[in-house]
Amino acid sequence: MCLSAGLSATGALADEPPAQSGQGTKLHGAAVFDENHVNVLFTTSPRASCMSTGLSQGGLVGSKRTGSGLCGPLNYVGYEFTAEGTPERKFRIVSAAPHASIYETCRNIGLPNPPPPVMGTTWEYEVTWSTPLTQPQPLCPANNVALAVPLRWVQDSVLQPWRLVYTTDSFTFACVPKHVSACEFEDGGVIAKCVDWGYPPWHSTARTLTGQVLSGTTVAGYPLTGTNTEAVSFHQTCLRMATADYCGVGHSNTADDTPIAFHDTKYAPLTSAGGVIPQLSGAAVQDHYFEAAWVDCTQDKTDSNPAPACRPTLGGSPNNGLIPPRYGALCLSKRRWASFPLAGSCFDPQGLTLEPSNRDFAPKFCEDYTEEELEARGARFFSFSRFLDTGLYQFRHDASPDRAVTTTAYFPPQQLPKHPNLVAPNTAVLGASSGYAMFRFEGALLSKKIAPALRAKLGLKGLYRCARVDSSGQKHFLTTTIPDGSTTGDPSDACPATLGWWLDVPAQGTALDALEGYVSPVDAGVTGTPLSLWQDDDNHFITTTTSPGIGWTELQPPLGYIPGNP
Repeated sequence: MCLSAGLSATGALADEPPAQSGQGTKLHGAAVFDENHVNVLFTTSPRASCMSTGLSQGGLVGSKRTGSGLCGPLNYVGYEFTAEGTPERKFRIVSAAPHASIYETCRNIGLPNPPPPVMGTTWEYEVTWSTPLTQPQPLCPANNVALAVPLRWVQDSVLQPWRLVYTTDSFTFACVPKHVSACEFEDGGVIAKCVDWGYPPWHSTARTLTGQVLSGTTVAGYPLTGTNTEAVSFHQTCLRMATADYCGVGHSNTADDTPIAFHDTKYAPLTSAGGVIPQLSGAAVQDHYFEAAWVDCTQDKTDSNPAPACRPTLGGSPNNGLIPPRYGALCLSKRRWASFPLAGSCFDPQGLTLEPSNRDFAPKFCEDYTEEELEARGARFFSFSRFLDTGLYQFRHDASPDRAVTTTAYFPPQQLPKHPNLVAPNTAVLGASSGYAMFRFEGALLSKKIAPALRAKLGLKGLYRCARVDSSGQKHFLTTTIPDGSTTGDPSDACPATLGWWLDVPAQGTALDALEGYVSPVDAGVTGTPLSLWQDDDNHFITTTTSPGIGWTELQPPLGYIPGNP
Protein backbone atom coordinates (compact mmCIF):
# COMPACT_ATOMS: atom_id res chain seq x y z
CA MET A 1 0.00 0.00 0.00
CA CYS A 2 1.25 3.51 -0.78
CA LEU A 3 1.90 5.61 2.29
CA SER A 4 2.50 9.31 2.86
CA ALA A 5 5.46 10.10 0.61
CA GLY A 6 6.34 10.61 -3.00
CA LEU A 7 3.78 13.30 -3.80
CA SER A 8 4.87 15.37 -6.77
CA ALA A 9 3.05 18.05 -8.69
CA THR A 10 2.51 17.67 -12.40
CA GLY A 11 1.08 21.16 -12.73
CA ALA A 12 -1.25 23.65 -11.12
CA LEU A 13 -4.70 22.64 -9.95
CA ALA A 14 -7.57 23.86 -12.05
CA ASP A 15 -9.22 25.13 -8.88
CA GLU A 16 -8.81 24.85 -5.16
CA PRO A 17 -10.70 22.06 -3.40
CA PRO A 18 -13.41 23.32 -1.05
CA ALA A 19 -12.04 22.93 2.47
CA GLN A 20 -14.32 21.25 5.01
CA SER A 21 -13.38 20.38 8.55
CA GLY A 22 -16.58 18.52 9.36
CA GLN A 23 -15.58 14.96 8.59
CA GLY A 24 -15.51 12.54 11.51
CA THR A 25 -15.81 9.08 12.96
CA LYS A 26 -19.54 8.88 13.74
CA LEU A 27 -22.05 7.97 11.07
CA HIS A 28 -25.19 8.91 13.02
CA GLY A 29 -23.84 11.28 15.67
CA ALA A 30 -26.24 9.72 18.20
CA ALA A 31 -24.73 7.52 20.88
CA VAL A 32 -27.75 5.25 20.94
CA PHE A 33 -26.86 3.55 17.67
CA ASP A 34 -23.58 4.76 16.25
CA GLU A 35 -21.93 1.36 16.68
CA ASN A 36 -24.91 -0.85 15.84
CA HIS A 37 -27.11 0.75 13.23
CA VAL A 38 -30.81 0.96 13.98
CA ASN A 39 -33.45 0.66 11.27
CA VAL A 40 -36.51 2.68 12.24
CA LEU A 41 -39.73 1.22 10.83
CA PHE A 42 -42.22 3.45 9.03
CA THR A 43 -45.07 1.67 10.81
CA THR A 44 -46.93 3.88 13.29
CA SER A 45 -49.70 3.24 15.78
CA PRO A 46 -52.99 1.98 14.28
CA ARG A 47 -54.62 4.96 15.96
CA ALA A 48 -52.43 7.41 14.07
CA SER A 49 -54.21 9.72 11.64
CA CYS A 50 -51.54 9.18 8.94
CA MET A 51 -50.80 5.86 7.25
CA SER A 52 -48.64 4.44 4.43
CA THR A 53 -45.76 6.49 5.72
CA GLY A 54 -42.60 7.04 3.69
CA LEU A 55 -39.94 9.65 2.97
CA SER A 56 -39.76 12.10 0.09
CA GLN A 57 -36.58 14.21 -0.09
CA GLY A 58 -36.14 13.60 3.64
CA GLY A 59 -39.68 14.66 4.54
CA LEU A 60 -42.13 12.26 6.19
CA VAL A 61 -45.17 11.76 3.96
CA GLY A 62 -48.24 9.54 4.01
CA SER A 63 -51.95 9.39 3.36
CA LYS A 64 -54.62 10.46 5.79
CA ARG A 65 -56.48 7.60 7.44
CA THR A 66 -59.80 9.38 7.08
CA GLY A 67 -60.87 11.80 4.42
CA SER A 68 -58.73 12.87 1.49
CA GLY A 69 -55.37 14.50 1.23
CA LEU A 70 -51.79 13.75 2.19
CA CYS A 71 -49.83 13.97 5.41
CA GLY A 72 -46.64 16.02 5.50
CA PRO A 73 -43.80 16.29 8.03
CA LEU A 74 -45.72 18.62 10.34
CA ASN A 75 -48.53 16.08 10.62
CA TYR A 76 -46.10 13.62 12.25
CA VAL A 77 -45.23 15.80 15.23
CA GLY A 78 -46.05 13.69 18.30
CA TYR A 79 -45.81 10.39 16.39
CA GLU A 80 -43.75 7.47 17.65
CA PHE A 81 -41.84 5.08 15.41
CA THR A 82 -40.44 1.73 16.55
CA ALA A 83 -37.02 0.42 15.59
CA GLU A 84 -36.05 -3.13 14.70
CA GLY A 85 -34.24 -5.28 17.23
CA THR A 86 -34.09 -5.56 20.98
CA PRO A 87 -34.41 -3.88 23.34
CA GLU A 88 -37.40 -2.16 21.82
CA ARG A 89 -36.62 1.47 21.02
CA LYS A 90 -39.21 4.11 20.23
CA PHE A 91 -38.45 7.40 18.49
CA ARG A 92 -40.85 10.30 18.95
CA ILE A 93 -41.02 13.32 16.66
CA VAL A 94 -41.12 16.40 18.91
CA SER A 95 -40.99 19.02 16.16
CA ALA A 96 -40.38 19.32 12.42
CA ALA A 97 -39.12 22.17 10.27
CA PRO A 98 -37.65 22.77 6.80
CA HIS A 99 -33.89 22.23 6.75
CA ALA A 100 -31.38 24.07 4.58
CA SER A 101 -27.77 23.02 4.39
CA ILE A 102 -25.88 24.10 7.51
CA TYR A 103 -23.15 25.46 5.26
CA GLU A 104 -25.48 28.27 4.18
CA THR A 105 -24.59 29.94 7.49
CA CYS A 106 -21.07 30.71 6.32
CA ARG A 107 -21.87 31.59 2.72
CA ASN A 108 -21.34 35.35 2.93
CA ILE A 109 -18.61 35.88 5.49
CA GLY A 110 -15.80 36.69 3.06
CA LEU A 111 -14.19 33.26 2.86
CA PRO A 112 -11.98 32.69 -0.20
CA ASN A 113 -14.04 29.66 -1.25
CA PRO A 114 -17.54 29.97 0.26
CA PRO A 115 -20.07 27.24 -0.40
CA PRO A 116 -22.55 27.80 -3.23
CA PRO A 117 -25.85 29.40 -2.23
CA VAL A 118 -28.06 26.32 -2.60
CA MET A 119 -27.31 22.72 -1.65
CA GLY A 120 -30.86 21.47 -1.47
CA THR A 121 -33.46 21.47 1.24
CA THR A 122 -34.97 18.68 3.29
CA TRP A 123 -36.62 18.42 6.71
CA GLU A 124 -35.15 18.34 10.18
CA TYR A 125 -36.66 16.80 13.29
CA GLU A 126 -36.27 17.15 17.01
CA VAL A 127 -36.39 13.56 18.22
CA THR A 128 -36.47 11.74 21.54
CA TRP A 129 -35.92 8.03 22.09
CA SER A 130 -36.88 5.65 24.86
CA THR A 131 -37.14 2.00 25.81
CA PRO A 132 -39.75 0.30 28.03
CA LEU A 133 -37.33 0.83 30.94
CA THR A 134 -36.14 4.39 30.22
CA GLN A 135 -37.69 7.82 30.01
CA PRO A 136 -37.58 9.74 26.70
CA GLN A 137 -34.32 11.58 26.14
CA PRO A 138 -32.95 13.66 23.25
CA LEU A 139 -31.55 11.60 20.41
CA CYS A 140 -28.95 14.24 19.46
CA PRO A 141 -26.43 16.05 21.69
CA ALA A 142 -27.46 19.47 23.00
CA ASN A 143 -31.04 18.92 21.77
CA ASN A 144 -29.84 19.28 18.21
CA VAL A 145 -31.99 18.20 15.29
CA ALA A 146 -31.75 15.09 13.12
CA LEU A 147 -32.32 14.27 9.48
CA ALA A 148 -34.35 11.25 8.37
CA VAL A 149 -32.81 9.29 5.50
CA PRO A 150 -34.44 6.39 3.61
CA LEU A 151 -31.72 3.82 4.17
CA ARG A 152 -31.59 0.36 5.66
CA TRP A 153 -28.37 -0.92 7.19
CA VAL A 154 -27.73 -4.56 6.29
CA GLN A 155 -25.03 -6.94 7.50
CA ASP A 156 -24.94 -10.28 5.70
CA SER A 157 -22.86 -11.87 8.49
CA VAL A 158 -20.70 -10.81 11.41
CA LEU A 159 -17.66 -11.13 9.12
CA GLN A 160 -19.10 -8.78 6.53
CA PRO A 161 -19.27 -4.98 6.62
CA TRP A 162 -22.47 -3.04 7.00
CA ARG A 163 -23.86 -1.81 3.71
CA LEU A 164 -26.61 0.62 2.78
CA VAL A 165 -29.73 -0.35 0.89
CA TYR A 166 -32.31 2.13 -0.34
CA THR A 167 -35.61 1.07 1.22
CA THR A 168 -39.27 2.00 1.48
CA ASP A 169 -40.03 0.18 4.74
CA SER A 170 -37.58 1.80 7.14
CA PHE A 171 -35.26 4.75 7.63
CA THR A 172 -32.50 5.97 9.92
CA PHE A 173 -31.75 9.18 11.80
CA ALA A 174 -28.55 11.24 11.66
CA CYS A 175 -27.84 14.21 13.89
CA VAL A 176 -26.99 17.55 12.28
CA PRO A 177 -23.62 19.06 13.35
CA LYS A 178 -23.68 22.01 15.71
CA HIS A 179 -22.56 25.35 14.27
CA VAL A 180 -19.62 26.74 16.25
CA SER A 181 -18.36 29.72 14.25
CA ALA A 182 -17.82 30.72 10.63
CA CYS A 183 -17.61 27.44 8.70
CA GLU A 184 -16.70 25.35 11.75
CA PHE A 185 -19.06 22.66 12.99
CA GLU A 186 -18.74 19.92 15.59
CA ASP A 187 -20.49 16.73 16.67
CA GLY A 188 -23.15 15.34 14.39
CA GLY A 189 -23.02 12.37 12.05
CA VAL A 190 -21.38 12.14 8.65
CA ILE A 191 -24.68 10.89 7.19
CA ALA A 192 -26.14 14.34 7.84
CA LYS A 193 -22.90 16.02 6.73
CA CYS A 194 -22.95 14.22 3.39
CA VAL A 195 -26.58 15.28 2.89
CA ASP A 196 -25.67 18.89 3.59
CA TRP A 197 -22.60 18.64 1.34
CA GLY A 198 -25.12 17.92 -1.44
CA TYR A 199 -24.96 14.11 -1.59
CA PRO A 200 -28.25 12.85 -0.10
CA PRO A 201 -29.37 9.27 -0.75
CA TRP A 202 -32.06 10.49 -3.13
CA HIS A 203 -31.86 12.22 -6.49
CA SER A 204 -31.32 15.95 -6.11
CA THR A 205 -31.10 18.75 -8.67
CA ALA A 206 -29.43 21.13 -6.21
CA ARG A 207 -25.78 22.10 -6.26
CA THR A 208 -23.22 20.30 -4.12
CA LEU A 209 -20.57 21.82 -1.88
CA THR A 210 -18.24 21.68 -4.89
CA GLY A 211 -20.64 23.93 -6.79
CA GLN A 212 -21.80 21.26 -9.24
CA VAL A 213 -25.09 19.60 -10.13
CA LEU A 214 -24.89 15.80 -10.46
CA SER A 215 -26.36 15.61 -13.94
CA GLY A 216 -25.04 15.30 -17.46
CA THR A 217 -21.66 13.60 -17.59
CA THR A 218 -18.60 13.27 -15.37
CA VAL A 219 -15.18 14.68 -16.19
CA ALA A 220 -14.27 11.43 -17.93
CA GLY A 221 -17.49 11.45 -19.95
CA TYR A 222 -19.49 8.85 -18.02
CA PRO A 223 -23.24 9.59 -17.96
CA LEU A 224 -24.91 10.52 -14.68
CA THR A 225 -28.26 8.75 -14.61
CA GLY A 226 -30.01 10.84 -11.94
CA THR A 227 -31.50 7.75 -10.29
CA ASN A 228 -31.92 7.04 -6.60
CA THR A 229 -29.50 4.11 -6.99
CA GLU A 230 -26.80 6.47 -8.23
CA ALA A 231 -27.58 8.95 -5.45
CA VAL A 232 -27.23 6.22 -2.82
CA SER A 233 -23.90 5.26 -4.39
CA PHE A 234 -22.60 8.84 -4.12
CA HIS A 235 -23.93 9.03 -0.56
CA GLN A 236 -22.26 5.82 0.62
CA THR A 237 -18.99 6.78 -1.09
CA CYS A 238 -19.20 10.10 0.75
CA LEU A 239 -19.55 8.20 4.04
CA ARG A 240 -16.44 6.13 3.26
CA MET A 241 -14.50 9.27 2.41
CA ALA A 242 -15.70 11.27 5.42
CA THR A 243 -14.73 8.54 7.89
CA ALA A 244 -11.49 7.56 6.08
CA ASP A 245 -12.86 4.03 5.81
CA TYR A 246 -10.11 2.86 3.45
CA CYS A 247 -11.21 -0.77 3.51
CA GLY A 248 -14.91 -0.03 3.08
CA VAL A 249 -15.87 -2.13 6.10
CA GLY A 250 -17.14 0.53 8.50
CA HIS A 251 -13.88 1.20 10.38
CA SER A 252 -12.79 4.83 10.63
CA ASN A 253 -9.16 5.91 10.24
CA THR A 254 -9.48 9.53 11.29
CA ALA A 255 -10.35 11.82 14.20
CA ASP A 256 -13.35 14.10 14.51
CA ASP A 257 -12.99 17.57 12.97
CA THR A 258 -9.88 16.71 10.95
CA PRO A 259 -9.66 19.20 8.06
CA ILE A 260 -10.13 17.73 4.59
CA ALA A 261 -11.07 18.93 1.12
CA PHE A 262 -12.62 16.98 -1.73
CA HIS A 263 -13.96 16.99 -5.29
CA ASP A 264 -16.44 14.66 -6.97
CA THR A 265 -16.25 13.28 -10.51
CA LYS A 266 -18.49 16.02 -11.85
CA TYR A 267 -15.53 18.34 -11.44
CA ALA A 268 -12.00 17.40 -10.41
CA PRO A 269 -8.63 19.20 -10.23
CA LEU A 270 -6.89 18.43 -13.49
CA THR A 271 -3.51 19.15 -14.89
CA SER A 272 -1.73 17.88 -17.98
CA ALA A 273 1.05 15.32 -18.02
CA GLY A 274 3.14 16.37 -21.00
CA GLY A 275 0.24 18.50 -22.18
CA VAL A 276 -1.70 15.46 -23.35
CA ILE A 277 -3.38 13.32 -20.67
CA PRO A 278 -5.58 14.87 -17.98
CA GLN A 279 -3.98 13.90 -14.70
CA LEU A 280 -5.01 14.34 -11.09
CA SER A 281 -2.49 16.51 -9.29
CA GLY A 282 -0.71 15.82 -6.02
CA ALA A 283 0.29 19.44 -5.59
CA ALA A 284 -0.38 21.13 -2.28
CA VAL A 285 -3.30 23.54 -2.21
CA GLN A 286 -3.65 25.43 1.06
CA ASP A 287 -1.51 22.67 2.62
CA HIS A 288 -3.91 19.97 1.38
CA TYR A 289 -2.40 17.05 -0.55
CA PHE A 290 -4.02 14.39 -2.69
CA GLU A 291 -5.07 11.64 -0.30
CA ALA A 292 -7.29 9.00 -1.93
CA ALA A 293 -9.81 8.18 -4.63
CA TRP A 294 -13.04 6.78 -3.21
CA VAL A 295 -15.50 4.26 -4.58
CA ASP A 296 -18.75 2.55 -3.63
CA CYS A 297 -18.57 -1.14 -4.42
CA THR A 298 -21.19 -2.60 -2.11
CA GLN A 299 -24.31 -2.82 -4.24
CA ASP A 300 -26.74 -5.65 -3.68
CA LYS A 301 -25.61 -9.07 -4.81
CA THR A 302 -27.75 -10.96 -7.32
CA ASP A 303 -27.70 -14.47 -8.74
CA SER A 304 -26.29 -13.16 -12.00
CA ASN A 305 -23.85 -10.78 -10.33
CA PRO A 306 -22.58 -12.38 -7.08
CA ALA A 307 -19.73 -9.86 -6.66
CA PRO A 308 -20.92 -6.70 -8.41
CA ALA A 309 -18.50 -4.02 -9.50
CA CYS A 310 -19.04 -0.36 -8.82
CA ARG A 311 -19.80 0.25 -12.47
CA PRO A 312 -18.74 -1.22 -15.82
CA THR A 313 -15.06 -0.63 -16.45
CA LEU A 314 -13.03 -0.06 -19.57
CA GLY A 315 -11.68 -3.05 -21.38
CA GLY A 316 -11.86 -5.90 -18.94
CA SER A 317 -12.93 -7.30 -15.62
CA PRO A 318 -14.67 -5.10 -13.03
CA ASN A 319 -11.45 -4.37 -11.11
CA ASN A 320 -8.98 -4.87 -13.97
CA GLY A 321 -6.98 -7.07 -11.63
CA LEU A 322 -5.90 -4.09 -9.54
CA ILE A 323 -8.12 -3.95 -6.50
CA PRO A 324 -11.06 -5.98 -5.19
CA PRO A 325 -14.41 -4.17 -5.48
CA ARG A 326 -15.15 -4.20 -1.77
CA TYR A 327 -12.62 -1.53 -0.85
CA GLY A 328 -13.54 2.05 -0.01
CA ALA A 329 -10.33 3.60 -1.38
CA LEU A 330 -9.19 2.69 -4.89
CA CYS A 331 -5.72 4.10 -4.27
CA LEU A 332 -3.96 5.92 -1.47
CA SER A 333 -1.29 8.61 -1.74
CA LYS A 334 -1.22 9.61 1.92
CA ARG A 335 -3.14 8.75 5.05
CA ARG A 336 -5.24 11.36 6.79
CA TRP A 337 -3.37 10.58 10.03
CA ALA A 338 -0.01 8.93 9.40
CA SER A 339 0.38 7.72 12.97
CA PHE A 340 -3.03 6.12 13.52
CA PRO A 341 -3.15 2.31 13.66
CA LEU A 342 -4.85 1.23 10.44
CA ALA A 343 -8.30 -0.25 10.98
CA GLY A 344 -9.99 -2.52 8.46
CA SER A 345 -9.82 -6.06 7.14
CA CYS A 346 -7.77 -5.05 4.08
CA PHE A 347 -4.89 -4.27 6.46
CA ASP A 348 -5.32 -7.49 8.47
CA PRO A 349 -3.15 -10.38 7.20
CA GLN A 350 -5.41 -12.73 9.15
CA GLY A 351 -8.59 -11.18 7.78
CA LEU A 352 -11.31 -13.76 7.16
CA THR A 353 -13.31 -11.79 4.62
CA LEU A 354 -10.72 -11.33 1.88
CA GLU A 355 -8.80 -13.76 -0.26
CA PRO A 356 -5.01 -13.62 0.22
CA SER A 357 -4.53 -12.29 -3.30
CA ASN A 358 -6.95 -9.43 -2.66
CA ARG A 359 -5.29 -7.72 0.29
CA ASP A 360 -3.05 -5.19 -1.43
CA PHE A 361 -3.84 -1.80 -2.83
CA ALA A 362 -2.72 -1.03 -6.35
CA PRO A 363 1.01 -0.21 -6.24
CA LYS A 364 0.69 3.33 -7.56
CA PHE A 365 -0.04 6.71 -6.06
CA CYS A 366 -3.44 8.14 -6.91
CA GLU A 367 -1.96 10.98 -8.95
CA ASP A 368 -0.25 8.41 -11.17
CA TYR A 369 -3.67 7.60 -12.62
CA THR A 370 -5.65 9.69 -15.02
CA GLU A 371 -9.15 10.82 -14.19
CA GLU A 372 -10.52 8.38 -16.76
CA GLU A 373 -8.60 5.44 -15.29
CA LEU A 374 -9.90 6.09 -11.78
CA GLU A 375 -13.46 6.66 -12.96
CA ALA A 376 -13.25 3.44 -14.97
CA ARG A 377 -12.59 1.69 -11.67
CA GLY A 378 -15.57 3.34 -10.04
CA ALA A 379 -14.15 6.46 -8.39
CA ARG A 380 -16.71 9.05 -7.30
CA PHE A 381 -14.70 11.30 -4.95
CA PHE A 382 -11.13 12.56 -4.59
CA SER A 383 -10.04 13.69 -1.12
CA PHE A 384 -7.21 15.98 -0.02
CA SER A 385 -5.79 16.35 3.48
CA ARG A 386 -2.94 17.95 5.38
CA PHE A 387 0.11 16.33 6.88
CA LEU A 388 -1.06 16.46 10.49
CA ASP A 389 1.55 14.41 12.29
CA THR A 390 5.24 13.68 12.02
CA GLY A 391 7.50 10.92 13.28
CA LEU A 392 9.42 11.33 16.56
CA TYR A 393 12.72 9.41 16.50
CA GLN A 394 15.38 8.81 19.11
CA PHE A 395 19.00 8.80 17.90
CA ARG A 396 21.90 7.54 20.01
CA HIS A 397 25.63 7.92 19.64
CA ASP A 398 27.48 4.74 18.70
CA ALA A 399 30.33 5.35 21.15
CA SER A 400 28.22 6.62 24.04
CA PRO A 401 24.60 5.37 24.28
CA ASP A 402 23.81 7.90 27.00
CA ARG A 403 24.19 10.65 24.40
CA ALA A 404 20.74 10.74 22.85
CA VAL A 405 18.75 13.07 20.62
CA THR A 406 14.97 12.70 20.39
CA THR A 407 13.62 14.87 17.63
CA THR A 408 11.47 15.31 14.54
CA ALA A 409 14.44 16.88 12.72
CA TYR A 410 15.55 14.00 10.52
CA PHE A 411 16.19 13.09 6.93
CA PRO A 412 13.36 10.83 5.68
CA PRO A 413 14.10 7.89 3.40
CA GLN A 414 14.43 8.97 -0.21
CA GLN A 415 12.27 6.16 -1.53
CA LEU A 416 9.59 3.84 -0.24
CA PRO A 417 9.58 1.21 1.00
CA LYS A 418 12.64 1.66 3.18
CA HIS A 419 13.56 0.28 6.56
CA PRO A 420 13.08 2.97 9.24
CA ASN A 421 16.69 2.52 10.40
CA LEU A 422 17.70 4.46 7.30
CA VAL A 423 16.25 7.62 8.88
CA ALA A 424 19.13 9.90 9.92
CA PRO A 425 19.28 13.01 12.13
CA ASN A 426 19.29 16.34 10.34
CA THR A 427 22.67 17.66 11.43
CA ALA A 428 22.02 21.01 9.75
CA VAL A 429 19.20 21.61 12.25
CA LEU A 430 20.59 19.83 15.27
CA GLY A 431 24.28 20.56 14.95
CA ALA A 432 24.94 17.06 16.29
CA SER A 433 28.31 15.55 15.62
CA SER A 434 28.72 12.42 13.53
CA GLY A 435 28.18 8.99 14.98
CA TYR A 436 24.45 9.23 15.66
CA ALA A 437 22.15 6.50 14.37
CA MET A 438 18.47 5.87 14.74
CA PHE A 439 17.74 3.94 17.94
CA ARG A 440 13.94 3.72 17.93
CA PHE A 441 10.75 5.23 16.60
CA GLU A 442 8.99 6.72 19.62
CA GLY A 443 5.68 7.53 17.96
CA ALA A 444 4.23 10.64 16.37
CA LEU A 445 3.87 14.28 17.25
CA LEU A 446 1.07 16.43 15.99
CA SER A 447 2.60 18.68 13.36
CA LYS A 448 3.52 22.28 14.19
CA LYS A 449 1.52 23.20 11.07
CA ILE A 450 -1.71 21.85 12.54
CA ALA A 451 -4.56 24.38 12.41
CA PRO A 452 -4.81 26.68 15.48
CA ALA A 453 -8.52 25.87 15.86
CA LEU A 454 -7.80 22.15 16.07
CA ARG A 455 -4.92 22.77 18.51
CA ALA A 456 -7.25 24.75 20.74
CA LYS A 457 -10.02 22.16 20.48
CA LEU A 458 -7.65 19.37 21.55
CA GLY A 459 -5.90 21.53 24.17
CA LEU A 460 -2.49 20.69 22.73
CA LYS A 461 0.86 21.71 24.25
CA GLY A 462 3.95 22.75 22.37
CA LEU A 463 6.97 20.44 22.49
CA TYR A 464 10.21 22.43 22.25
CA ARG A 465 13.82 21.41 21.73
CA CYS A 466 16.29 22.60 24.34
CA ALA A 467 20.07 22.22 24.52
CA ARG A 468 22.99 22.53 26.92
CA VAL A 469 26.73 22.01 26.84
CA ASP A 470 28.22 19.88 29.61
CA SER A 471 31.83 19.73 30.85
CA SER A 472 32.83 17.44 27.97
CA GLY A 473 31.55 19.88 25.40
CA GLN A 474 28.97 17.38 24.18
CA LYS A 475 25.65 18.93 23.26
CA HIS A 476 22.68 17.11 24.77
CA PHE A 477 19.06 17.60 23.81
CA LEU A 478 15.98 17.88 25.92
CA THR A 479 12.37 18.33 24.87
CA THR A 480 9.79 19.81 27.20
CA THR A 481 6.43 21.53 26.98
CA ILE A 482 4.48 24.64 27.77
CA PRO A 483 0.75 25.16 27.12
CA ASP A 484 0.12 26.31 23.57
CA GLY A 485 -0.91 29.95 23.52
CA SER A 486 -0.10 30.41 27.20
CA THR A 487 -0.31 34.00 28.46
CA THR A 488 1.82 33.25 31.51
CA GLY A 489 4.90 31.86 29.82
CA ASP A 490 7.21 32.10 26.86
CA PRO A 491 8.72 29.27 24.77
CA SER A 492 12.05 30.01 26.41
CA ASP A 493 10.44 29.05 29.73
CA ALA A 494 10.37 25.48 28.44
CA CYS A 495 14.14 25.27 29.03
CA PRO A 496 15.39 25.58 32.66
CA ALA A 497 18.04 28.30 32.44
CA THR A 498 19.09 27.63 36.04
CA LEU A 499 20.33 24.23 34.89
CA GLY A 500 22.18 25.65 31.94
CA TRP A 501 19.61 24.87 29.24
CA TRP A 502 18.48 27.20 26.47
CA LEU A 503 15.91 27.12 23.69
CA ASP A 504 17.65 25.57 20.69
CA VAL A 505 17.05 28.42 18.23
CA PRO A 506 19.51 28.67 15.31
CA ALA A 507 21.12 31.96 14.33
CA GLN A 508 18.61 34.30 12.69
CA GLY A 509 15.87 31.90 13.80
CA THR A 510 12.76 32.17 16.00
CA ALA A 511 11.21 30.09 18.76
CA LEU A 512 9.18 28.32 16.07
CA ASP A 513 12.41 26.77 14.80
CA ALA A 514 12.80 25.02 18.16
CA LEU A 515 9.20 23.77 18.17
CA GLU A 516 9.16 20.03 17.47
CA GLY A 517 5.37 19.68 17.37
CA TYR A 518 2.47 19.23 19.78
CA VAL A 519 1.44 16.70 22.40
CA SER A 520 -1.77 16.11 24.30
CA PRO A 521 -1.71 17.09 28.00
CA VAL A 522 -3.99 14.15 28.84
CA ASP A 523 -4.29 10.47 28.00
CA ALA A 524 -7.20 10.61 25.57
CA GLY A 525 -8.07 8.38 22.64
CA VAL A 526 -5.27 7.78 20.19
CA THR A 527 -2.91 10.10 22.09
CA GLY A 528 -2.46 7.63 24.92
CA THR A 529 1.29 6.95 25.12
CA PRO A 530 3.20 9.00 27.74
CA LEU A 531 6.32 10.77 26.50
CA SER A 532 8.70 11.34 29.42
CA LEU A 533 12.03 12.88 30.25
CA TRP A 534 14.58 10.55 31.88
CA GLN A 535 17.78 11.44 33.76
CA ASP A 536 20.73 9.32 34.92
CA ASP A 537 23.23 9.82 37.76
CA ASP A 538 25.68 11.53 35.36
CA ASN A 539 23.12 14.20 34.51
CA HIS A 540 22.38 12.86 31.05
CA PHE A 541 18.86 13.25 29.67
CA ILE A 542 16.80 11.14 27.26
CA THR A 543 13.28 11.84 26.02
CA THR A 544 11.46 8.58 25.31
CA THR A 545 8.22 6.62 25.71
CA THR A 546 10.00 3.63 27.31
CA SER A 547 12.50 3.18 30.13
CA PRO A 548 16.12 3.64 28.92
CA GLY A 549 17.20 0.93 31.37
CA ILE A 550 18.94 0.57 34.71
CA GLY A 551 20.29 3.78 36.18
CA TRP A 552 17.70 6.08 34.66
CA THR A 553 14.98 7.91 36.59
CA GLU A 554 11.77 9.19 35.01
CA LEU A 555 11.08 12.83 35.78
CA GLN A 556 7.45 13.56 36.57
CA PRO A 557 5.01 14.42 35.21
CA PRO A 558 5.22 13.16 31.60
CA LEU A 559 5.90 15.80 28.98
CA GLY A 560 2.61 14.81 27.34
CA TYR A 561 0.89 12.03 25.43
CA ILE A 562 1.36 11.03 21.79
CA PRO A 563 0.23 8.36 19.33
CA GLY A 564 2.87 5.81 20.33
CA ASN A 565 4.77 3.15 18.44
CA PRO A 566 2.61 0.01 18.67
